Amino acid sequence: MTALLRLWRGALPLGEAFWLWGILGGAVVNLFLSLAALLLLAMEFPPALALLVLVAPIPYNVLILVGVWRSAGRPEVEPRRRASARTAILLWFLLVCLL
Repeated sequence: MTALLRLWRGALPLGEAFWLWGILGGAVVNLFLSLAALLLLAMEFPPALALLVLVAPIPYNVLILVGVWRSAGRPEVEPRRRASARTAILLWFLLVCLL
């Protein structure tokens, strides 16, 4: 099973899903593609192409939202940690997708 499939299914430990795939991976993907979109605009490529690059990370952001949410629901995760992780990843998702 690939790591992304394990993430999607919630089969990863919560710490790995949240910090490695969610926060670190999400920051890298979103930052890189945001900078790429700005570069395309600066180089006078069509704005539609820049917009396409800008929204390209949305599927990855959905993947990490679902994966972390499911990992937080694992039986070994205590309820307080579950709620914190779910709240944080939802806020992260809204932040990177709406701003």
